[in-house]
Amino acid sequence: MALYLRENIVFKIVPMINPDGVIHGHYRTSLAGADLNRRWKTKNRRIYPTLGATKSMIKKFARERNIELVLDLHGHSRKFNSFMYGCSDKINRIKPRIFPLLFAKQCKYFSFKDCRFTMQKSKECTARIQIYKELRGKPVFFTLETSFCGYIPDPIHEPNIM
Repeated sequence: MALYLRENIVFKIVPMINPDGVIHGHYRTSLAGADLNRRWKTKNRRIYPTLGATKSMIKKFARERNIELVLDLHGHSRKFNSFMYGCSDKINRIKPRIFPLLFAKQCKYFSFKDCRFTMQKSKECTARIQIYKELRGKPVFFTLETSFCGYIPDPIHEPNIM
């Protein structure tokens, strides 16, 4: 499977959006105290250069190739398990649920039932919603949250994708 993926898919990996904050012990905020995952709507590249560069890279790549999926990795401090936040698709409710469902079938630490597929107004400045909107719903964009607290085993069940 890994060989197939490497031969057929281009992976663009941005290792860290927040290096200045992380080096000083801040996992969520920049050195200036800004929560970078709530600044994706801003146009100010001078204050948030890593966001501007990442957004430009994604848009440039989208002009050159067909991007199918973007995955933003986060740690979660309150919930257990790993799960995803996805964007809602009014035309096709199933499409944003396919990847998390497949992921859940492959990984016992991933909880499909904890996934959410909404675009709340309070989250519209996040990478997930801003890039999704700017690229007009293409690609499918997820935030993969993994708990700092571990996971709680769940009885085997077939997730309800609706």
